[in-house]
Amino acid sequence: MAKRDPQARRAAIVKAAADLVIEVGPERITHRLVAERAGVPLGSTTQYFTSLDDLRTQALQLLAKEIDDDLDAVRRSLVASGGSPALLVDRLHEYLHNSRNVAADVSLMSAGAFDSDLRELSLRWQNNFVEILNEYVGHDSALALAMLADGVVVHTALHGTVVSKDFLHTLVAPFMAQK
Repeated sequence: MAKRDPQARRAAIVKAAADLVIEVGPERITHRLVAERAGVPLGSTTQYFTSLDDLRTQALQLLAKEIDDDLDAVRRSLVASGGSPALLVDRLHEYLHNSRNVAADVSLMSAGAFDSDLRELSLRWQNNFVEILNEYVGHDSALALAMLADGVVVHTALHGTVVSKDFLHTLVAPFMAQK
């Protein structure tokens, strides 16, 4: 990173903070940890961000953007497949195997549950998932699938294992057959 590139330095700090959110949780990041990870002087974290909360929020926004990108890929896949339940199960299974996704998702859920200023950011995944599935299964089933996915994500985070595709299919199939 060039010393005279403030945008690159700021981006490196946000990326480092996001990586640390994944590794230690949003409440355990500090300016010092972020500066060390980003390879910048400690003062840079306060130069570019008004507070640790501001930095944490920017990190969570970056993680939410990563999840948004994954959801866009799910949307494109579902459109191409005509809403295949098997494809949804495959994509969900892939998502659960990505520990960064799972940790980001749980971090966003937790942040939104305890900080009303972050609630909208936290709900963005669920709202987008419901919007994607609504076309194929209707609103109520789409919401049920989003709630089910949230639970499976939390289960994966807590147990450190991913449920099988067969089990996911058993969970998803009844909702995908409706509309």
